[in-house]
Amino acid sequence: MKYSFALASLLAGAASAQNLSTANLADVDITTAGNNTLFTRWRPTSHFMGPHSWLNDPCAPSYDPATGLYHLMYQWNPHHINWGNISWGHAVSKDMVTWTDVRGWEDDKAQGLGTGPKGTLDHLGVFSGSAQFLPANQSYGLPGLNFTSGPTDKTIMAIFYTSVQHLPTNWKLPYINSTETQTLAVSVDGGMTFTKFEGEGVNPVIPQPPPNLNITGFRDPIYEKWSEMDDILFGNASLGNFYTVLGSGIKGAGGRLPFYYAPADDLTDWRYLGPIFARSENESWSEVYSGSFGYNFEVAGAFSLTESDEHGGDSETAHHFVIMGTEGGETTKHPSPQWALWTEVAITRSNNGSAHSEVLSSGVLDWGLSYAWNSFWDAPNKRRIAWGWAKEEDLTVAKTAQGWQGVMTLPRQLYVKVYSGLKNTAGVLTTKGSWTSERKADGTWDIKTMGMLPAPEVVESLREGATRASVNATNAAPNTYKAITSNLSANIHAEITIPQNTTTPVGFSVLRSPDGEEETLIVYDPAAKEIRVIREGSSSLNSSYVNTYPNVAPLFLLDYSNGKREKLVLDIFVDNSMIEVFANERVGITSRVYPARVDSTGLGMWTGEGQGEVTFSKVKIWTGLKNAFPERPANSSNALVWDSPEETGNYTWWPGN
Repeated sequence: MKYSFALASLLAGAASAQNLSTANLADVDITTAGNNTLFTRWRPTSHFMGPHSWLNDPCAPSYDPATGLYHLMYQWNPHHINWGNISWGHAVSKDMVTWTDVRGWEDDKAQGLGTGPKGTLDHLGVFSGSAQFLPANQSYGLPGLNFTSGPTDKTIMAIFYTSVQHLPTNWKLPYINSTETQTLAVSVDGGMTFTKFEGEGVNPVIPQPPPNLNITGFRDPIYEKWSEMDDILFGNASLGNFYTVLGSGIKGAGGRLPFYYAPADDLTDWRYLGPIFARSENESWSEVYSGSFGYNFEVAGAFSLTESDEHGGDSETAHHFVIMGTEGGETTKHPSPQWALWTEVAITRSNNGSAHSEVLSSGVLDWGLSYAWNSFWDAPNKRRIAWGWAKEEDLTVAKTAQGWQGVMTLPRQLYVKVYSGLKNTAGVLTTKGSWTSERKADGTWDIKTMGMLPAPEVVESLREGATRASVNATNAAPNTYKAITSNLSANIHAEITIPQNTTTPVGFSVLRSPDGEEETLIVYDPAAKEIRVIREGSSSLNSSYVNTYPNVAPLFLLDYSNGKREKLVLDIFVDNSMIEVFANERVGITSRVYPARVDSTGLGMWTGEGQGEVTFSKVKIWTGLKNAFPERPANSSNALVWDSPEETGNYTWWPGN
């Protein structure tokens, strides 16, 4: 990490004498607000965040069996609110609910992996990657570390990341050779310190992309053992090989996931297997249900999930998935050019020994603004957990006043969701989408898709100590609002019965002012078969300061052959400016809102203009959720520091502020 103390001109600004944490900001010129004066105003408390400054991609999510600790690292600029000078922050947890910064929250103490000095592989950035905790009983091809032999309960933390030597880089620019190389770093003390093997002939372990390709990028190695792939490629599921995919693409062709493996005893010997997944430019599997593959892939992963009886499956069948962030693809209902996608693939062994994949279905990990999803196998609970990064959508003119940017989603469990005994209403189950379908001998249909919800015990823990409100079953006519409670921190669960042919939009109003001037609506429109986070009235700030376009996801309710119809099941998490919405275990939406009024805290049931009544049932709201970082003060802001022209390549590598 390069520090900026040589040019420590602090951006003190003209701090307002007014307390901006409690002011009605519609009456305040926030463009003149001083640094960190809005630090707590929209800051979430129940989500994973950096202590201050800029945060983006989740990195190295992992579990250490030697200590019983979960680890999450993250792209971080510890000295300012803009991207640049990218290192990794680091926090640990026993339960993925409450977290501890590895060495404290002040200044850059939470840094886990920093950039090297000028001339080293990563002197311009430590880009995204992954980690595995491995038994400390062999060298894995790495020199200079003291390993024991035989069985051991000790572990090493082996990080695989992208080192950066040239900037700027993005998929639109010509790619400069050696911009990104893939690098190992190892910790033998539980992630407190790392060895980068500088000058020892180890790194980079993948020095360059596949030859003779005009690529868009080559980064973010997400690696792990993959027994199903061992079986497919080598006919032996117990080999313990390591596999990694990288985010990439070919200019004029589309996104690619280069695929490599290394033998179980040597993390330095990575062998190219070809692309495991490739799509054409701006292609979509289904324009309605699948998002856009864009022009370049980032922060990708490849893994298998086995069906479980808990989620309707047979506990035996394995499904293979790739996930990735895609860049450049846009639609009218998803204005952001970044998508977070998943795709189920059938994988076979090619004649040349590589892995060949065919798309079976494809969907969207998050229909809102989260991106760069990174996942890991949670071994104690035998499940896959993923985090995404939620960027800001506010304060173009006052980011330094906020003093931080970026939030992680709640840890999300990914699984195969199986529905049986369905009726194929209007042929929807046999259209191309985010599911596979099968007609059974009795004429009913099964579908299988990726299921997603926040990890259940994480949710239960967040609710501990919260105030709970319940609402009895309630019939709601069109155009009604029923207040329930008020809070900036809440979890809502509800089941809603929507009879066939009903057109009444239904859902919840959150962060509502007493007079309704400000509110955010989370609404299901049964006529359009869409769930929406409507932000048009979410803030009375100047409209140029915040993005207020709606976040929209397709969702049709399933019909069963016995005449029953699926209810709408909503799980909503409100955490100040951060909103996460889950619908029927197969839709996720992450959104951000920035009310100007401090009294915009109301929560209640809502219906819009339409035909027919709907019924709310099992409505429960928990307010005052648990603090994710109890050891930090509410205001953990840090003095913001300029980077000098020398440190930023005369401000061509990053803005410097």
